[in-house]
Amino acid sequence: MTAGNSANRDCTKLSSLGHFLKGSSAALGVVGVRESCELIQNYGNLRDEKAGKNLTPEEALSKISKVLEDAKKDFKKAEDWLEDWYKGVAK
Repeated sequence: MTAGNSANRDCTKLSSLGHFLKGSSAALGVVGVRESCELIQNYGNLRDEKAGKNLTPEEALSKISKVLEDAKKDFKKAEDWLEDWYKGVAK
């Protein structure tokens, strides 16, 4: 097995997870996370829709790792908002 095959499998799995999380975050109204997950889905499919070009697996994995940082920040914002909201409801 070559590193390229492994990267392809990783991209396929990440695309699938991105698709799943995109739908879940959209249902919850967490727009920032949804947008990041859509990028992960596209990059996992070896496609950069904004640039209108195909990616190598290595390029895709690099882009995904950058997007994950944004997704983590957006998730934290949503988590903080929900915690504040539940505190207000529980009063």
